[in-house]
Amino acid sequence: MRILLDVMGGDLPSRELVKGGVSVGRKRRIDVVFAGDPQEIGRALFDSRVKPGGQFDILPCAETIRMEDAPVKAVREKKGSSLVLGLNALREGHVDAFVSPGNTGAVVAGSIFILDRISEIPRPGILASLPTLTGKEILVIDVGANSDCTPEQLVHFGWMGASYARDVLGIDEPMTGLLNIGAERGKGNRLIADTFARLEAGPLPFAGNVEAHHLLIDRPVDIVVCDGFVGNVFLKAVEGGISAVTSLLKRTIRGRAIAMIGALLMSGSFARVKKSLSYRRHGGAPLLGVNGVVVIAHGRSDAVAIGSAVEVACREVEVGLIDRLARGISGWREHGH
Repeated sequence: MRILLDVMGGDLPSRELVKGGVSVGRKRRIDVVFAGDPQEIGRALFDSRVKPGGQFDILPCAETIRMEDAPVKAVREKKGSSLVLGLNALREGHVDAFVSPGNTGAVVAGSIFILDRISEIPRPGILASLPTLTGKEILVIDVGANSDCTPEQLVHFGWMGASYARDVLGIDEPMTGLLNIGAERGKGNRLIADTFARLEAGPLPFAGNVEAHHLLIDRPVDIVVCDGFVGNVFLKAVEGGISAVTSLLKRTIRGRAIAMIGALLMSGSFARVKKSLSYRRHGGAPLLGVNGVVVIAHGRSDAVAIGSAVEVACREVEVGLIDRLARGISGWREHGH
């Protein structure tokens, strides 16, 4: 297996991302190609006591697509960027998967332009895996690829999410829910109402509407469907909420001696909760619907998070996700008709 890791365009230096790639490469015994500045990557490999070539190779790139760049324009103009050259390497079959912590919009645009979409899928969607208090993850799609969607596109998100849950996570009959402002039938706007009717009449096991505050506590479904605007707001609200609660606990504990003693006694429990809710353990969001394995990592991914993202890519390659996804969509469509 050969995974390409784009080490440019993220918030942290490329040496941190190379460190994560080397770690998972050694653990999994896979080949990792690092796309970016060859001198920076070379120094990082030297620090990791690795020689370039063989298992850990370099794809030299002269340009970087930055977070503030306009996605479509950057993909069209920066042909020598790690993002564009990396996706071209995937299209040409030189690597099996592409992982990047860079500009999400540019990864989506580049994947559509360079790899194209899987047949009969109108729009790709970003699928996020979130930890829940039940101990099982919950999948949310879309969390940022499409701000404006049609009911047909949302239905396809549900189909792709269900195929991923079944083929990658091993859930036999994944249950789907539609993210809404209320669980009652008839809640929401026209988009939600039309999508609800289609999902209800379709082949997927469908639980109806689900509300955001239930998802991480009760985990009422396996897959949550929403448009990219709502999904991205939800995802960032979850991240902010976890950070806010953690900061509040620390501030409260520091101010009281008894609380500090209690916190010391419960430090193991706090550590386990923090670990279970950390995005670093769920560091990769697959871009489903394009003709290649593409995983988008968090912009501020460190070595641990990047390793997690590469692990996600490995699992997708191992199960032959692209072929399974194409067959799954065809199967859902046939059942729907």
